[in-house]
Amino acid sequence: MPLGAARFGLLGGVADLGKLELIETQTYSSAVTSVEFTSIQESTYNVHFLTMNNIQFVSGSNMDTRLSTNGGTSYISTNYAIATLSGNASGTFSESKNTNNNSFSVYGASSVNPQNAYAYFYNLGDSSKYSFQTLHSTIDDDSTYLMRFGSGVLTQTNVVNAIEVRSSTGINFSSFDISLYGIAES
Repeated sequence: MPLGAARFGLLGGVADLGKLELIETQTYSSAVTSVEFTSIQESTYNVHFLTMNNIQFVSGSNMDTRLSTNGGTSYISTNYAIATLSGNASGTFSESKNTNNNSFSVYGASSVNPQNAYAYFYNLGDSSKYSFQTLHSTIDDDSTYLMRFGSGVLTQTNVVNAIEVRSSTGINFSSFDISLYGIAES
């Protein structure tokens, strides 16, 4: 317990707010174009944290995430509003925005070099609120170091119960290590 919490009498019996609780980790085991998380415990967590490490494709591809309301039987492919800012090591920046995208954007590259990213998801289990994503990603695209950050909203109210990380161009992954966490008492 932090000393400041002790000063306010918050010792014992208090939930560990903000604690990351692992829901599931998936690592590369075969050639696939998407990775699905279908047991996201949306009724337990209001905030989810997705880490995507050492993501590689067999050739250049874009990566994105999509949400499902039916346990991953199908994924919503409309009504994502997104805004991102991309930058490279030379100091050049570009923005992208779309009010009716088919997914939440993560990143893409022409190379097969590893990509790394993380994203937060908000309100997935609340049928009265929109679902949101914030993200940050990095990649070495053949020695052009790139980063992207941004956010998005699914402009419809549903209980979301599955998350898909995918190659939006249908290219197979050649490696991945993706973990989904819930944030306690969020």
